[in-house]
Amino acid sequence: MTTLGDVLLVLLADRGGTAHDIQRRHAGTFGSGQRVDISRVAWTLSRHERLGLVRSAASPTHARQRRYEITETGERRQRMWLLRVPPDAGAEEVRTRVLVAIEATDRATFEMVVSVCLAHVELSRLRTEPSQAAALSAESARAELSDATLAAEVGWLHNLRTRRRQRDRVETPLQ
Repeated sequence: MTTLGDVLLVLLADRGGTAHDIQRRHAGTFGSGQRVDISRVAWTLSRHERLGLVRSAASPTHARQRRYEITETGERRQRMWLLRVPPDAGAEEVRTRVLVAIEATDRATFEMVVSVCLAHVELSRLRTEPSQAAALSAESARAELSDATLAAEVGWLHNLRTRRRQRDRVETPLQ
């Protein structure tokens, strides 16, 4: 399954909806530059339904649309995807998990996702530590850029963990 499929499962775990609803929530999470065509969303949801990860029924508000809900199997799948970052996952995969966790998970799950992603990035950083003693080459410059990018990502993740999300404000009002 593609990352899109996993992202759609997380969005559905938070709240069911039509393919158009899910497409709008995806665009709201990742920005209009990452907008996914409705046909890809519909195809992915149909595939998930065949796999038993989601179920659908006629939408009560849109006569020609289906409303999708996640199944128990889909719930397990989306949770495993959120919390198991593969060793070879790049920065884009980490950012995808974190952004969808900000928008579509409860606070405890969000904090776990950030912690898992932070551990992954810190391990990646340890594996690619550049040597300042080496003569400058294109290879060493790329290694330094990679290290600087990873350092910035570590700082970003630490900062996110301490902040209150918009959905936290809605779920638990300030006292």
